[in-house]
Amino acid sequence: MNNQIHLRTVSIVAAFLAIAMAVLGLGMTALPANAATLPDAEITLTTESVVSSQWDQVDLNCEWSVPDHSQPGDTFSVQLPPQLRWFGKASFDLDNSNGDTVATAVANDAGLVVFTLSDFVKTHPLNVGGTCSFSTQYSQVPTVGDTEELTFTVGSSVVRVPVAVEPCQKDCGPEAPTAAGKSMSWVDPAQTELRSVFTMPAMTADTNDVVVTDTPAAGMDIDCARVTPRIGQVVGSDGGIVQPYDNDQYPAAIDCSPEKATVTWTGLPEGEHVELFVVTRVTDPSLAVYENTGTVTIAGTESPVVAQLRRTEAGGTGDGTAVPTPTPTATTATPTPTPSATTATPTPSATPTPTATPTPTATPTPTTTAATPAPAPAVPSAPVASTSSPILVVPTDQPSGPTETEGPDQLASTGAQGTAFIFVAAALLAVGSLLAFASARRKGRRTN
Repeated sequence: MNNQIHLRTVSIVAAFLAIAMAVLGLGMTALPANAATLPDAEITLTTESVVSSQWDQVDLNCEWSVPDHSQPGDTFSVQLPPQLRWFGKASFDLDNSNGDTVATAVANDAGLVVFTLSDFVKTHPLNVGGTCSFSTQYSQVPTVGDTEELTFTVGSSVVRVPVAVEPCQKDCGPEAPTAAGKSMSWVDPAQTELRSVFTMPAMTADTNDVVVTDTPAAGMDIDCARVTPRIGQVVGSDGGIVQPYDNDQYPAAIDCSPEKATVTWTGLPEGEHVELFVVTRVTDPSLAVYENTGTVTIAGTESPVVAQLRRTEAGGTGDGTAVPTPTPTATTATPTPTPSATTATPTPSATPTPTATPTPTATPTPTTTAATPAPAPAVPSAPVASTSSPILVVPTDQPSGPTETEGPDQLASTGAQGTAFIFVAAALLAVGSLLAFASARRKGRRTN
């Protein structure tokens, strides 16, 4: 009795283990392969931008390619040098002419741009590559008027790109503006905010009232908490007002809404300089160009001002080639003719022409003689193909991918381990069934 209970317990445990192994095996079979970093990806970088001052825009172009048979999810990266910071859209797609995304690129605040291959390379694993373009800002103050070499890190390699550094040629000195003007620039690399700067010449009358209006176009809203007036008599090396400021002595009246800001100064004496800084937030990031208009009125003379700023774009292209499908070649085997015995056609003898005095002669009797067939050539032992069913010769050699060196970044979990678990589950299930059968048999015998 104890043996019977023992066998039944073991069979139940084996069944439970079989179920657990099967579930685990199926789960591991469904696991995707691990993505790898591609150390052999190639990128070339070029630029035609010229740097003359800090925060100048540096536009870069690239050409990229990855090894054949790279997998979806594989990545390669570009690290910007310390002189540059990323500027513009933080992510973009690399598409082919049909609109299929071959890879995506994402940049972080540290200037690391990571490219990730899409599922497109699964069906087009050969000759995968393309182009890219993006913008950066020169974050340092250039000190030389020559060519500087920028060093980019691409995986484990280094790519050096020369950039021209030239002294500023226009509006670079400490001179104060001679007319009312307006400029606009991006506040952040992500291009979500813009800053407008209104500049004016020094006051020339004994007393001057100044009114500045700012009216952003559609796609922007004024951040009224960051409307900053500034007034003073000292101009710095960049032409802007520097301390000591006279803001407290001549305070500005600010009337602001998201659609319009109006700033007014009253009774400014001769020699005072006025600036106004206005930050606007982007409400429509789909626009390519942002425009901001306004007016500057000094002592009753109004001057319209306007500024435009274009959003920098990042993008690129990509493509690949599908593995050619072997075309089966239909070949018709030429049958070997089998000679057969031929019966000669008898030739009848000429019929004698009767004459006036026929002379009896022996009438020839036509005799049909069977020709002796020629010896047939040896028939090949191979079976003779029929012309009505052509033989299709299908190549069996499939193109194989390049041999990869095993390494921690290249090993992939393909789910093959799950198959082993399923086999173990089947074995445990079989053992449990046998034990249950044995237990039933033993019980039957005891009953008998």
